[in-house]
Amino acid sequence: MAAGGSYFYKGSDLIHDYGCSKCEENDLNTEAQHFCPDCEHYLCDKCDGIHGEYFKKHVVYGRGEIQKWAGFSIDKCDQHGKELEDHCDDHQELCCSVCVALNHRLCSSISHLPDLAKGFLQTTEFKQLPAAVDKIKSRLYKLTNSRMNYQASLRDSYENIIVIIKALRDEINQILDTLEERTVEQLDSIMKDLEKSIKDDLEICSYMDDQLSIMIEKLQHMAYKKETSSFIGFMKCQSKLSEASDDCLVN
Repeated sequence: MAAGGSYFYKGSDLIHDYGCSKCEENDLNTEAQHFCPDCEHYLCDKCDGIHGEYFKKHVVYGRGEIQKWAGFSIDKCDQHGKELEDHCDDHQELCCSVCVALNHRLCSSISHLPDLAKGFLQTTEFKQLPAAVDKIKSRLYKLTNSRMNYQASLRDSYENIIVIIKALRDEINQILDTLEERTVEQLDSIMKDLEKSIKDDLEICSYMDDQLSIMIEKLQHMAYKKETSSFIGFMKCQSKLSEASDDCLVN
């Protein structure tokens, strides 16, 4: 594909997807590189330069925006941009010369559009076309309104569900906060009771340890001196040992 567009006489077998409209008027076969929707002309680089000098305000689309080329003219091929000239009866398709050459060469019946169009303006089918279009447009309008109303309803439902979810989340959070507060209060009370119990046990153990140390020390000093005093001391020591066992060593 030549960027500048090469010139060939129309009789050439070279087929372009889009041919330059101005060159075709001069019986030349040149590949188009641009399209002007205002003029509905396909232009090669040379013709685009001339066109730009005369129509400075026209917006021209290049090959990089080729998706914008088609669909501007009712009698032009959407695929190739050429005049629609034939109808493939096998495929029921409108065709330009490029369509016929590329896609319909083996088709059994190709009709010339001017022949098919003779007297068509007077047919009932053509005369009823505006009413048929209006009927479809009315159905499309109703369908559009129905879909828009459904979309609005869907949006309202979505927003209502979001509100419900957030309210439920707030309620759950409030329940969890209350549960946490009560649980912490109970744990604080249990912890306080346990710490007091441990403190009391430590104090008792310390007191018993001191008492036993004092008693055994006194008992050892009076041993073999006074049997009665030693016996009394022994009995008291045994009593303290039993008390210590009950109070401190129960666990």
